[in-house]
Amino acid sequence: MHDRHSFDEFDYVDHPDQWPAVIDELDKTRVLAVDTEADSMHSYIEKVCLVQLATDGDRAYVVDPLALPELEALREPLASSDVTVVFHGADFDVTSLRRDFDFEFTQIFDTMVASQLLGDEKLSLRDLVERYFGVVLAKAHTRADWGKRPLTRAELEYSYLDVAYLVELEQIQRERLDAADLSAEAEIEFVRLAGRAPVVREFDPHGWTRVKGSRDAPAVEQAILHALHAVRDVHARQLDRPLFKVLGNESILRIAKARPTSRGALQDVKGVSSYASNRMGNEILAAVRLGIEREKAPPRPPKKSDPAKKLDHTAQKRLGRLRDWRGRVADKARLTTLAILPNYAMFEVARVRPRTLDDLECVAGVGRCRTEKWGNEILKLVR
Repeated sequence: MHDRHSFDEFDYVDHPDQWPAVIDELDKTRVLAVDTEADSMHSYIEKVCLVQLATDGDRAYVVDPLALPELEALREPLASSDVTVVFHGADFDVTSLRRDFDFEFTQIFDTMVASQLLGDEKLSLRDLVERYFGVVLAKAHTRADWGKRPLTRAELEYSYLDVAYLVELEQIQRERLDAADLSAEAEIEFVRLAGRAPVVREFDPHGWTRVKGSRDAPAVEQAILHALHAVRDVHARQLDRPLFKVLGNESILRIAKARPTSRGALQDVKGVSSYASNRMGNEILAAVRLGIEREKAPPRPPKKSDPAKKLDHTAQKRLGRLRDWRGRVADKARLTTLAILPNYAMFEVARVRPRTLDDLECVAGVGRCRTEKWGNEILKLVR
């Protein structure tokens, strides 16, 4: 267990006048822990509602982007090559911060990816904090509405604790990676995370296919589900509410099965709220009629093809040999398969069939360290 110097408290930053003190601290830090809270459970268009920061100078901040005109003060430290930006599960935070604020990242360290490479059985921040600091983080506010204001002191403290241990945890994980000779492999994954593109929320016309039970429903019910999904999306967007809070998946499936023809029949369907029956009633009934008229099930989205199936026959054989070899090496070396060769790199090696060690090193996800460790074996397999 590791001793740590606890932050006496954190600063809640919700006014521009507070920025000078924050900027002064950010200018000095070389390790910056970052986390975010978003309102995906409470709004249609998800947005970042809090940005939590902790520095290597034992200062912590909970920044409120909903109260501030802009967050430009964070742009430089997040993008600086002199600052290691620490996340736990960086994927969501990086894509969210890039989407909402167009931030860029250069030096990332992800404590969860480090745990994956090291083969930890438990990967959550809660588990790692308990393991190394003997502290059990509360789960009380996992479903909080981070977009509402004012936030309670308990909610702010909960959000702060997501970064309170990350600076020291980064050091612990970095030492473990060094000891396991996996630092170079980790850096490859961190660079990939830093370049993750933001995901913009758009209407998904195939969203109805994710309703449990839709695949086995009769064609006419699938057509009704398709029409109901479109109606639900319009209202969710107008209300800025998530789809399930306007009309749940179970409810639209029951409506499709019941095929109500009147407001009264609609109100009798289990799970249909008064809002849905009163404010959306006519549109729901029209969607039911439209589905019945169409009769045919709407087309489902094409299945995401297995990248391996896009390989020609000989490349697929190379991929199979690589997969078998990776499993054997991982067992013998007591390493994870991610540490030996990530899936995306293994596929690319099988596809491009590198001829030399230099060629292999240049394949995305391989790099110099893996080439030095396994290069000759890999080249032998793909010849």
